[in-house]
Amino acid sequence: MNPNTSEVESSPFDYRQVEVERFTRCLRAGDSCSIVGVSGMAKSNLFRYLLNTAVRREYLGNEWWNYLFLAVDTHAMGEVSDRAMYDLLLGLMVKETQGSALPEGLITHIQKLHQQSLNTSDLLLWQRAFTQAVEAVLNFDKNFKLVFLFDQFEEVYAKFSPRFFTFLRSLRDSYKYRLCYVLFTRDEVQRLDTSSEFEEFYELFSANVIGLGPYSHKDALSLLTRVSERYGQPVSVEMCEQLIDLTGGHPGLLKASCMAVLNSELTLPVDEQATCQTLLQVDDIRNECTKLWISLSQEEQETLHSLAVSGATAFCSPDMARRLRLKHLVKDQHGELQLFCHLFATFVAEQKLGKPHETKVQAGPIRIDTAGEVWVRGNLLAPSLSKKELLLLQYLCLEPGRLRNKDEIIAVVYPDEYQVGGTVTDDAITALIKRLRERLQQFSAGANYITTVRGKGYRLELG
Repeated sequence: MNPNTSEVESSPFDYRQVEVERFTRCLRAGDSCSIVGVSGMAKSNLFRYLLNTAVRREYLGNEWWNYLFLAVDTHAMGEVSDRAMYDLLLGLMVKETQGSALPEGLITHIQKLHQQSLNTSDLLLWQRAFTQAVEAVLNFDKNFKLVFLFDQFEEVYAKFSPRFFTFLRSLRDSYKYRLCYVLFTRDEVQRLDTSSEFEEFYELFSANVIGLGPYSHKDALSLLTRVSERYGQPVSVEMCEQLIDLTGGHPGLLKASCMAVLNSELTLPVDEQATCQTLLQVDDIRNECTKLWISLSQEEQETLHSLAVSGATAFCSPDMARRLRLKHLVKDQHGELQLFCHLFATFVAEQKLGKPHETKVQAGPIRIDTAGEVWVRGNLLAPSLSKKELLLLQYLCLEPGRLRNKDEIIAVVYPDEYQVGGTVTDDAITALIKRLRERLQQFSAGANYITTVRGKGYRLELG
């Protein structure tokens, strides 16, 4: 895949230079790695940048031709299943081997493996075909390396069976240092799922975790220059420096702030706090802050809130400090932790953190407390669920895995209609399920907790 470099927010060879050099060192050593970046840190930009042939040639030198990069985009899949993933991976191998250093006969062999697999639904046959394709490539030349890049990996792992990732680990062990996986996530891989089934796969990344932070000063200036040129409105050097300082170079906040200045001819106060308050009145800027905030765990939110309000760091555990530094959400200043930028610190200080109530119902990562608040993976759903959404979720959580038919759901969620023999349409139930699914997916890391059994009902599935 060779995306146009214009899609990447910088010149070809100096964008994210520190991170790209670390990434390249991992590849040269034959190690897998994970790249962790919170919302708005431009992970997708880096993902596309690493797929650019010119960039790979620059960083890998004469060895670049020996690397075959496969970009895994699960959003392009028609269905979400292990079989569909093997189909996608084989299709990528067919596509990316075209024009590579591999001989035509080997490329044809991979094409045949893919075509033959299309005629079966047997998962083992798909797995075998993919294994044979990988073996064909890596056995051809001992210097050849395969690199699989998974963007938005948290949306991937929750949709596929643990045995799929056990297989990936096994395949990697068969070709150590020549088969690499690169994961792009919002959190550390081991925190996505703590079950033992994923441990061996996660071990591949423990030694090489690259935290994706705000832009360097050079990259930040490049972004501001490009945005201003695109709109034909220059931004003064003084304004550029002020925006970089206020946003800390966070790509999403920086771009939103620049657009606010260009579109509204916004005049920023001299006082820093007043400037932050002015910028937070802009919807796009506040939305960027909100997206970043809700992507964090409850514990991370509480820690950042305390730092923003009181500046006290003594209560912050070493592990929490490490996690926040990895995500570049804090910086060390005179021996104390501070939030990475003034703008986000102002936003965080405004947030209201309620004290958690006792648990009423718990089903896996879903917790409903005695106040009727719903927590998913430790994150509070806000705004609160509607009464019907809450009743339905609570009912499903009582017995995860048990099928609930339409009549049962009506009796619990629509008790008045049920008692008088009223009619609740299938469309009403479907719409309610859809709304609840959408709310749960906010923190579900791609998992679809509510499963529809066509013609029979619904059930809560946790794994």
